[in-house]
Amino acid sequence: MACLDDYRNVTGSYRIPRTSRTWNLYGAGLENLTLEAMPVPEPADDQLLARIDAVGICASDWKMISQGAGHARMRGRDLAAEPTVPGHEVSMTVVKVGKDLADTYHVGERYAVQAEIYIDGRNIAYGYKLRGADQQVQTIGPEIYGGGYLLPIDPALGYAQAALAEPWACVYHAYTHHRETQSVKPGGTAWYVGAGPLGLMHIEKGIQDGAARIIVSEIKADRIEKVRRSLSPLAEEKGVELAIVDLTKESIDKYLAKGGADDILILAPVAKAAEAALEYLAKNGYLNMFAGFESREEAWMRFNLNDMHYGQWTFVATSGSPICALRRALDAAAAGKIDPNNSVACIGGIDAIKDAVHHTHEGTYPGRIVVYPQIEMPLTPVEDLTPDGRWTKQAEQSLLSQHLG
Repeated sequence: MACLDDYRNVTGSYRIPRTSRTWNLYGAGLENLTLEAMPVPEPADDQLLARIDAVGICASDWKMISQGAGHARMRGRDLAAEPTVPGHEVSMTVVKVGKDLADTYHVGERYAVQAEIYIDGRNIAYGYKLRGADQQVQTIGPEIYGGGYLLPIDPALGYAQAALAEPWACVYHAYTHHRETQSVKPGGTAWYVGAGPLGLMHIEKGIQDGAARIIVSEIKADRIEKVRRSLSPLAEEKGVELAIVDLTKESIDKYLAKGGADDILILAPVAKAAEAALEYLAKNGYLNMFAGFESREEAWMRFNLNDMHYGQWTFVATSGSPICALRRALDAAAAGKIDPNNSVACIGGIDAIKDAVHHTHEGTYPGRIVVYPQIEMPLTPVEDLTPDGRWTKQAEQSLLSQHLG
């Protein structure tokens, strides 16, 4: 573990590399995402040099890569002349500090980045117009830390836990206007329609927030098994009744009466599923839409406004998250209130990022893919690495101890 201690603390045997393996995007499409060795720059006086320790792979990465300069956040960018680097779910460590920042930042400190960055009202999101985390080493300048977009990480957190605070921030933000408690109804019944990577986070939040009964419906067997493996122990510990419904074998009606759900969370981009779910919403119930659709045409649904009126329903939806939500997620993870590792299904090294983006888009794995850029490793399901198929901080430490150096 001595090598890992040096790595963590940027001391002893750890050395800043001369080159950084970097995934540069030169145009639309995965075929234009290229892994290259780039010189590691000396940070300017107002810059930090940061090592990327872990990066989560998001469906948004695929959308940006597939669209290139046609993406809403990339318009006006000539990628062939000025390539970008994807990746925005990040855990990083400072390895060198520019002289103007010596009193503020220090080698060995760990940070996450709030991806939605604005300069004079203009969006220059990290992992989009600003070069992101799909690389080994990068400079961090005032455009990031100056606006408060660089958030400190508790050193007790694992690297994957910290990187996945970013999607967890989106989950927390989704409840900003969802009940006065910013949660599903304590003591109530919540139905989660879909159990993908972000769905796992929503379900975990519902368990932690005190729902009496949680129903999860899904059609993919691996996702059903992932919920059982990762979240059933937590539900049992918290005294929450957890029902997992395989919709290919049984009906939701076996578990939920019409008008029986205080909260319905739509976690899959299927408009017909949202439409069909409405008759199960209780009086004063909340429907929370948390799924992005491939196109606007696929997102239409019909519902009766009279039912909404007399049912006193509330419909809410969000996209992205503000800085305060990322801070909340990091603090909750550090306090042990959530464990972002519960959503991890597959890991890999720097060389696996292109495959990770492809498989995230395809939904190959039932949870999040996390890449450790400082190692080389093909995509590997967590089940192949741990005895119980769950990713933990201890499993991460073991992995890095074996591969670093």
